[in-house]
Amino acid sequence: MLDFLNLYFTEDEDGLSRVAGSSIFTFQKARRGHSMAQTGENLVCFYLRSDSDSELSPSESEDDEDEDGLEEEPKVKKEDKENAKTPRTPSKGLSAALYKTPSKKSKSAPEAVNQPSMTEEYFEAHGTSKVLTSDRTLQRLHTPKLDREKLVQLLEGKPSCYSKEIQQLHNSHRKHFSKWMLQLRLGFSVLVYGLGSKKALLEDFRVSHLSQEIHLVVNGFFPSITLKSILNALTCEVLEHEGTFRTPSDQIQFIIKTFKDSPDLHVYLIIHNIDGPMLRGEKTQSALGQLASLPNLHMVASLDHINAPLVWDQFKQSQFNWLWWECVTFQHYTEETSYENSLLVQQTGALALSSLRHVLRSLTPNARGIFKLLVNFQLENKDNPSYTGLSFQDFYQRCREAFLVNSDLTLRTQLTEFKDHKLIRTRKGADGVEYLTVAVEASTLMDFLENEEGD
Repeated sequence: MLDFLNLYFTEDEDGLSRVAGSSIFTFQKARRGHSMAQTGENLVCFYLRSDSDSELSPSESEDDEDEDGLEEEPKVKKEDKENAKTPRTPSKGLSAALYKTPSKKSKSAPEAVNQPSMTEEYFEAHGTSKVLTSDRTLQRLHTPKLDREKLVQLLEGKPSCYSKEIQQLHNSHRKHFSKWMLQLRLGFSVLVYGLGSKKALLEDFRVSHLSQEIHLVVNGFFPSITLKSILNALTCEVLEHEGTFRTPSDQIQFIIKTFKDSPDLHVYLIIHNIDGPMLRGEKTQSALGQLASLPNLHMVASLDHINAPLVWDQFKQSQFNWLWWECVTFQHYTEETSYENSLLVQQTGALALSSLRHVLRSLTPNARGIFKLLVNFQLENKDNPSYTGLSFQDFYQRCREAFLVNSDLTLRTQLTEFKDHKLIRTRKGADGVEYLTVAVEASTLMDFLENEEGD
């Protein structure tokens, strides 16, 4: 056992014996007789036996040995007999000394005073800090807000500092136009993405390679673009069909059948911002996917939203059959954001008015007359606080008297066109009657009528 502990004793000048290689045990050797020295040297063996053999130190046990020798002798013999019957185990005191483990803190132990925990230190460091924000807002500017024309003029008057590098990027993308044409002929659809507006790049591709081909350009960033307007452009302007369709599904089936019957007819469809707000719907993307799957209809599109691919599942991906081209242009989104409200621009309703006029120009004269009739009635009742709209039956009678429609089905078809462009709202009253209102401010409607009368 002593060899296992590897304890080596050295004696210094003061008579203290030290343990080399361990600090568990310390011994003091008194300058007494030979018997005391021998007892001190055998102290390790004494402690290695058992703590229950004796609770006194070696020096104390020797002093009391002569007095209680006769009384202790039978007790020791009795204990030796009991210990011989039962196997000995290492004493708890020795095992605790050799294998000391950190003691657990009792639950009732009081915590140190004025010692905050890590959680309290975290909230003290982050919770009490004040967030400093700047008070330099647009409302504190001394100059008034500009109108849109003035803002565009100021922005155009200051060209970009990197116009040369931007032009070099544009020229590097132009080198891939011939590859785009080959891929479109092979049945793929081209999708360009990257930072910056891609409208000028696709426009350059259209002018240089599609000027002799039948093509249709769709501005997906326009706020009132709809699937029906795209289908109408294909059927009326490209296929020169003069009939009408009951549902967009019937119109899509007609387009598919016409392209299959005319395999030599090749049409190129260019969509700027296919991820636009008005084209993100499930039905719109499904219809565009059916058109892109046609072998003689070739689609070129651009996207800008980082999460735009999430609108296509695996089936739509197979329909579009995209080939992705990274085209970083670093050009400004001037036209894409021209329909958005800016904090620098004074809101005068000019944006809504221009959008309204653009939509009505694409409609038939009878449709424009129907809309003007509803606008006039709403302006006549603009000061009426109880005005909830014009009922459908009264509106139908007014349109019939003005020879604008010949049946309520024709009127509902025209109203569907206005609803798609979000120009008209319909709601049912408490009596179940359907009421119609124009979803444009009264000042904008008055400007619209003045411009229409001037034209």
